[in-house]
Amino acid sequence: MKTKMLVILLVIALLSVGASASAATTRPTIITFDSSLEMIALAEAEAGEATTTLTWHTVGLTEEYRLALHTYVLDDWQLVFPADTAPLEASGARVVTIRHPLNFGPPTFLLSIIRVGTNKVVDQRIVTIPYDTASLTEPPAVTSFAAQAGAVDGATLASGEARVMVAWEVTDRVPSANLVFDQVFADGTTTSVELPRLYLWIPSTGEGPVAPVYREGEETVTLRLRVVDVVAGTVYAEQMLELPISEPVAGGAEPGRTQPAEPQPQPEPASPTGGVNIFTATPNTVAPGQPVTLTWDVSGARGVRIEAAVPQMTAVQTVVDAQAATGSAVVNVPGYAAYNVTYTLRTLDGSAAATAIVQVSCPYSFFFGQGDGCPTSRPQQVGASYRAFEGGHMIWRSDTNEIYVHFSDGTASIFLEQDYANLPDAVIEEAPPLNRQAPDSGFGKVWANAPGVRDKLGWALDDEQGYMATAQRVAPTRVPRPQFAFYITLPGGEVVGSGYGAWRIVAGG
Repeated sequence: MKTKMLVILLVIALLSVGASASAATTRPTIITFDSSLEMIALAEAEAGEATTTLTWHTVGLTEEYRLALHTYVLDDWQLVFPADTAPLEASGARVVTIRHPLNFGPPTFLLSIIRVGTNKVVDQRIVTIPYDTASLTEPPAVTSFAAQAGAVDGATLASGEARVMVAWEVTDRVPSANLVFDQVFADGTTTSVELPRLYLWIPSTGEGPVAPVYREGEETVTLRLRVVDVVAGTVYAEQMLELPISEPVAGGAEPGRTQPAEPQPQPEPASPTGGVNIFTATPNTVAPGQPVTLTWDVSGARGVRIEAAVPQMTAVQTVVDAQAATGSAVVNVPGYAAYNVTYTLRTLDGSAAATAIVQVSCPYSFFFGQGDGCPTSRPQQVGASYRAFEGGHMIWRSDTNEIYVHFSDGTASIFLEQDYANLPDAVIEEAPPLNRQAPDSGFGKVWANAPGVRDKLGWALDDEQGYMATAQRVAPTRVPRPQFAFYITLPGGEVVGSGYGAWRIVAGG
């Protein structure tokens, strides 16, 4: 009995030592990570108006660690909140707007505990909001499919350079369906008219170019949009679009009849080690949306593909897809390229590449003087409301219904209408201190429900004040990103720069 008791005491002692050591060395851990929204319709995700409240609970989170919240878009994890915003609480909640991931997966969020300094991930949890397919009572349908042009030029069609801008809308789409664009000929055969792109997913509503092809004997171009299940191959819906060939093809032949082609010399086999001899973009400085001429000469390859990329923008646009090893093309700089655009040439055999950067001049000036970045437009006069608080102030602007929260410590938060419209009204049980007030309306909803806002702002100092504000947004497409996303005036005339989690008075203060 005595021996047995000694063994028990030894085991208890060992467990106690182990527990103490474990408590001292245990890394922070995510206990729970949940979404208030259990399912979402595909159409709601694409509309970008649905919100969910993400909640989490962690233990052991010290100053050595931080929390990061990401969502999966296209093929990468993207931060839900910019890195320079106020840190997430160890246990808390955030109302976030759900964005469609632009792929075939459902909206997905990733919560990570990261060690500061090394950026090593210590723990992670994933929340996925599945698509609600049970609520779909009607099969997918093509509700609209139209072309901007009323006809296709025959000469351009025969040269292989025809492009037709089409717009479409599909409803009741299932998650595994995609849109397919092809051309249907008189004999019933078809060919794809889709241009090369990086990603398979095509949104349910949109517009873009297709590339019809010429075939002898055809007097019209018949385009077809189909909604096809990528897994099963089922065609849910389709719609045709017929465009006449408006002019004779090159060389005077009537549409549908071609002149006998002269024998052409066959090109030599492409070298496996191609090279770019010339690749230029001129002029090297233009205004947004203006044309530039791309000129190329490559050896050892039969053609080139040129893509345009703008900093901070995920989309990459193919602007040239040519079979010629030497040539030039006039393309327009994207209208949203406020600073520069990079053109990347790749030979079709993948053996060589080159880049050319075109600077984009800023067509507008800031209304208050010098600012960081390029304005997206001229300044606007907008109706606004302002309310001062113990720890900062709030601004609401009528044109966008955005609410800006500016804290006294220089940090800031932005709430879109869909973020706060459905929040409950502020219900304050305790009476405000003397000469203080509780906010109401949209200010009150954000103040009472958004985590951390009430604690940092405190009570309102005065009544809500309406005024006309001057506002101007800043183009974000630059590396490094501009300091602020927009500038707006306060009732006293001070100009405030705000965005990306920070704010400050830049003029008139």
